[in-house]
This record gives sequence, C-alpha cells and structure tokens, in this order.
Amino acid sequence: MPDAIARDTLLRLADRYSMPRVRDGFAPIAATLASDLAALEGGLVDLLDGNAQTVGTAAAHLLTSGGKRVRPVVCLLSARVFSNDPPDSVRDLAVVAEAIHNATLLHDDVIDLGDSRRDRPTARKVYGNAASVLGGDLLLISALRLVDQAGTPTLMTSVLSVLRRMISAESMQLENRGRADVPQAEYFHVVDGKTASLFEWAVEAGARVAGATEEQVLAVTSYGRDVGYAFQLLDDLLDLTKDPDVVGKGVLQDIGMGTVTYPVLCALEGRPELARRLEAASTGAKDDDLVVDLLAAVDAAGSVGLTRDLITRHTASALQVLSTLPAGAARDALASVATALAERAR
Repeated sequence: MPDAIARDTLLRLADRYSMPRVRDGFAPIAATLASDLAALEGGLVDLLDGNAQTVGTAAAHLLTSGGKRVRPVVCLLSARVFSNDPPDSVRDLAVVAEAIHNATLLHDDVIDLGDSRRDRPTARKVYGNAASVLGGDLLLISALRLVDQAGTPTLMTSVLSVLRRMISAESMQLENRGRADVPQAEYFHVVDGKTASLFEWAVEAGARVAGATEEQVLAVTSYGRDVGYAFQLLDDLLDLTKDPDVVGKGVLQDIGMGTVTYPVLCALEGRPELARRLEAASTGAKDDDLVVDLLAAVDAAGSVGLTRDLITRHTASALQVLSTLPAGAARDALASVATALAERAR
C-alpha cells in the first residue's frame, strides 16, 4: 500500500504537467519515500480526526480530494538531502505545508466565488461560505500546532512570516480588483506571497529538522523560491494553451478578482487602450473583438517566449544552488522537479 501511495502521488505531479522526467528522477528514491508519503496521507486525515462538525467536514472536503502534494514532497526530499534517516517530525511538517496550502484554497474560493476545484464542487458550494472560511482557519490552527510540536522555534517564526506574506499578497490582489494595468512588480509581489513563500518554507522545514547548516538552509530556501516562481509562471503559460474563448473568459475573471497573469501583463505593456477594454469587459461590457485582439497582442509581444525564458532562468537558478548541496538521490529528485518545469514550458 505505501508503494501505491508513493506512485500515485508522483504520477499526479507528472500527469498535471506532462512530466516524464519527474517519474524518472524520483525512481531511485521512490521506495525510500513510500513510507513518508503514506504517513503524509494518514497525517492529513488525522489532522481533522474527530471533528465531524460542518467546519471540519468542509476542510476535509478539499484536503482529501487529491491534489499534486508537491509542497510536502519537496519538504520530505529536502530532509533526505541532509539525512538518510531524518526525524519523524519531518512528516508532520510535510502535513503542515499541505494543510496551509489547502487552507488558502478554501479562503480563495470564497474570495473568488469559485464553484469548482479538482473536478468537484468547492467546499463553499457544498457547505457554504462561512464553513469554508472557518474550515480554512481550522487547518491553519492545526498546522501551527504541528509546527509547535516539532520543537524547532525558528520554524514557527518562519511559518508566521509566510502567513504574513500570503495576507499581504491577497491584500494587493484585493486592491487591484478590476485593474488590467497591474505593474509587474505587484504581480511578482503576489507570486512571492501566494506561491513562492510556502515552497520556501517547505524545503526550509525539511532541511532544518534534518540538521542542515544555516548556509545550507539558505541555499535550499533559494531553491524553493525559484521553483515557486517557475511553478506559478508555468500555470500562467498553460492558461494560454486553452481554447481562445476559455482564455478570454479566464483573463476577464482574473482581472475581476485582481489577478493578471505574466504573459498578459507583457502583452498589455504599452497598450493602455486594450487594458481599458479588458477592464470594461470584466464588468460586463460587450466587446466582440476583445479575445481576438488580446491574443494578437500576446503574440505581438512575444509573451509566450518571455514567460518561457523567465521559467528557464528560475530553473537555472534553482539548479545552481542545488549543486552546492550534498549529492544523492534526494537532491537529484529535487533537481528533476525544477528541470521538468522548464521542459514543460517549451
């Protein structure tokens, strides 16, 4: 059973981003990780054990619905870079990374009025907005309790910093609702807070409990940041591969919720008239030519190439810092995650 769980977790990563390299890179360490991954799934269930109230059920609705589990996986791998036998507490910290991620999703679905996630109705649609918000709060409190029990004070400080960065990013999105002319600096502030910060913490947590030096922690945290940025940029890029009508609707919804993806931002630079049209359409104004004009602007700006180049740069940076860390199967698996992101972007 543990082997099956490990395989399913890794295949979710590979299938989501068409990453055969991920499977190849994980093969040498899959057996070692199997028990960790089995414990992770059990820990996610135990996190809400005994809470049969609507709030707990709403949290469990998302938490047990699958997902790529990439943040806990890199947490576990980070620990094994520095120790062949890391303490069991790393499994709890991997649970923390996934719990925080899911808590933010529960909150996001309320903020964005989301109806579907992971091919099923969102918790807010099934149990209501209040239960979804409180379910996210419950996951956060449960996660902080596990961090406290791990007994590494630095990790409590850093996880609180992550939550502050997440709130700052969400606040900026709230301020930018209805805007298409979002400065790139603000886009990257949101990416840093909503995506990169938790990747950083996941690998930091694994490294610290496994006895890494402060210099090594800084290196692996830099890796996590770069992978987080590449991860988000790849999502931005994949959004452009959908049906043109779907792309157009997605862009308008993003603008309405305060988010504009990097490729679209590149296309809108120097195009204030197109930005104004997008803002108007996001509030319901009819514009039959908007999708065609937007995609033409994306093509003219070379947005796809610019996004691919940025993903490649973040990947190269992640691989460079990894090369300074102890060699082995765990480091190779972390490298395969970063490399696969760049390969999928091509």
